[in-house]
Amino acid sequence: MKFRNQLTQILSLVLFSFVVLMAIRFSLYEFYKTDFSNLTTSEFFASLLMGFRVDMITIFTFSALFILLLLFVRSSRTRGVIGTVWALILTTIFILSFSDVLYYDYIHRHMSNELFNLGSDTDIITGMAFGSMLPYTLGAIILSVIFLYTVYKLFTHKTRNFISGKELFITTFIVILVLFLGIRNNFSGKGFGTSDAYAVDKVSSGNLALNGFFTMYRTAKSPAKHHLMNLDKAVQITKTELASPNAPFIDDIYPLERKYKEKDVPKYNVVIVLLESFGAEHLDGFTHYKELGVTPYFKQLSQEGLKFDNFYSNGYRSIFGITSIFTGITIPAGFEYLGHGLELSNLSYLGKVAKQNGYSTLAMQASNDRSYRVDAVSALAGFDNYYGAQEMPNVETVDAGRAPLTGTYDYNMFDFYHKKLNSMKEPFLGFAFTDSTHSDFYLPSKKFERYPHDLKNYNGSLNAYIYTDDSIRRFMESVKKEPWFDRTIFIFTSDHGTGNALNPIARQYRPDDKPLPSIEHFRIPLIIYAPKIFKPEVIHTLGSHNDIFPTIVDMLGWKADITTMGSSLFDKSIKNRFAYFFAGDLIGLKTDDGYIKYNFKDVVETSADMNKTAQMKEILFAIDTAEATLLTKNRWKK
Repeated sequence: MKFRNQLTQILSLVLFSFVVLMAIRFSLYEFYKTDFSNLTTSEFFASLLMGFRVDMITIFTFSALFILLLLFVRSSRTRGVIGTVWALILTTIFILSFSDVLYYDYIHRHMSNELFNLGSDTDIITGMAFGSMLPYTLGAIILSVIFLYTVYKLFTHKTRNFISGKELFITTFIVILVLFLGIRNNFSGKGFGTSDAYAVDKVSSGNLALNGFFTMYRTAKSPAKHHLMNLDKAVQITKTELASPNAPFIDDIYPLERKYKEKDVPKYNVVIVLLESFGAEHLDGFTHYKELGVTPYFKQLSQEGLKFDNFYSNGYRSIFGITSIFTGITIPAGFEYLGHGLELSNLSYLGKVAKQNGYSTLAMQASNDRSYRVDAVSALAGFDNYYGAQEMPNVETVDAGRAPLTGTYDYNMFDFYHKKLNSMKEPFLGFAFTDSTHSDFYLPSKKFERYPHDLKNYNGSLNAYIYTDDSIRRFMESVKKEPWFDRTIFIFTSDHGTGNALNPIARQYRPDDKPLPSIEHFRIPLIIYAPKIFKPEVIHTLGSHNDIFPTIVDMLGWKADITTMGSSLFDKSIKNRFAYFFAGDLIGLKTDDGYIKYNFKDVVETSADMNKTAQMKEILFAIDTAEATLLTKNRWKK
């Protein structure tokens, strides 16, 4: 067959690749129709359209180099070699994508980075490939050989014409532009991620849109070995730690799922404020060091509300905290976070449960729209409306030359939050994430710079605390005038802790400070503020991000079947409290007996004696094994 020119020759293979990946998607649909039965007709086609975008990114990413080479190379033999190598890449994509369809039968989600941890199961995989899957294996081999030969013949045939000169220059420019737009597939902020593939707020939509190869390479990472103990034993120990008669376990297949019964209590509004880098060790009212007077209003709120002074983050990055609050999950070591692959498993989502109980939902952040992918993550979690810095007018008084480099100043977000809450139908659930206390520490006015200001160091962070504390003050004093204030519960916490307390600059202000255990860097504030609902109290109950979701469910009397690695902070029947955290290359556990950190080889830090350490190690192994394995097997949430 003669092609008009090298471009039409290239396009024939590109179009064929789209057809193959879409055929694989329809195979997934036909094999597992019940998994997609909750999609309406419009949602089905919207998901297919999103799938076309996923395929475009996949094909263009791994074809761009070959396409450009084939535009310029004239030699038939060389073109044949280039085309064959390209075909090998495409064959890998096709085989892995179709293998994922078969794999889907086991866990009913796409394969992610567990592909890179199958070395110990080579014999099992080989046995399946040449056993029950033999027809598919033989079919893949035969079709691959035919495909490679056909592509080789395709590119060794000379075309009628060969684009050259000025026409080649223009063609190349257009092709590069199309490839760039196709790979990025997003016209603002970060590029397209797995969380963006959900055309509608349903797991089935994402599963239909995504292809297996896309999820594999987007979540490629060397995962930690999470089989620290037998799964059945791990689940049993974890259930013992979480056990409560107020939230019984309900399913053997999804063994950690619990039922919360609807209670006849007022459906209060909930306003969540997640504060960037608000480590407890620096905050007035929470620090174990000398107070520096940087958060006086926050201290006042803690004295007028429920102050939890034994509260910890589940990770060390903002998205880890957001993930934990939205889902009640500590991201297991080696797993991708929410928005990058964790959502491939069925999860419990705070916003979805709120909507199921009649709440309207809202999420926003002071950072730019795509920062941490909070826009897509919020949609996944069930928040109907999301806003980023671009939508927030500047109402803050800003000195000349003081515009923020990224995002917007915290008070701009708080003012916007206030106005949006005014427009929401009650009862409502709101979530807002600040930004100004993240370095670089740009501030709107010199009046907040009590300490010699620097964009990165401890002085800068202290001044940023002063500014954000003042923003909180202005926000709270204004919303107190609203009719919905008395019916609203405010929750203030931080995304993660910080670890700058003993740096040289800090020593200038607090020379008598003694080193605290490293677990202190995970300690964060939690204030539940509702003066018309709760009397002021200091609560020493151990808790973490993972407890916020079930606490809200319990506090508001919602009906919900959810799976979280936490429990209601108001549930007095819980005998064993813990905070399970992930920190880079290690995992850790905090209990009332102390804490341990483990690097998947040894306990690298502990604050307890030998016996207590051994007990905590067993609990940590159980929790880690249960959570990671159940997520991998898609047995987390029914």
